Amino acid sequence: MIRTAPAPQSVIIGVFFLLAAAVLAVAPVPLALRSAGTILCAFLAFGVGGMPWAYLVALAAPPIGLLGGDGEWLVMLPIVLSGNLLATLGLEFAWRWPALAVAPALLIAPHLVVWILSGRDLFRVELPWDPSGAVWIALHLLFAVAGLLIAILMERRRTAAR
Repeated sequence: MIRTAPAPQSVIIGVFFLLAAAVLAVAPVPLALRSAGTILCAFLAFGVGGMPWAYLVALAAPPIGLLGGDGEWLVMLPIVLSGNLLATLGLEFAWRWPALAVAPALLIAPHLVVWILSGRDLFRVELPWDPSGAVWIALHLLFAVAGLLIAILMERRRTAAR
């Protein structure tokens, strides 16, 4: 279990990360940065407020991106939401060092499946990440590992301060 920040501080920073992820989801930046930014905010919210904030940010911020009216975001939303849910579940059940392998692997699992299957004739579909699906997956992997390392660092500093 993670040691979270004290009650008023964790709530304020958790709301900040929720709003930051919502702004990233709506912002007119490339889709890969919007999606990877939401999971980074979710992992940072976990480092401050624990699992409730991580789930809230990971699952509530991406649908807010629909307010931008971007059709490509609508196409990628199920993939993003399923990856975020799996990553937060992996974070919850494998916290600390095993989470560095489990959570990013679960985050990119839906992306990998869709990327591989969308290249087959039976499941051929034109996705917004074409032709750079590998870059999309690598960016999500990088953001997830970075967010986890920051969360572990925050938790270790909080433990050392007590």
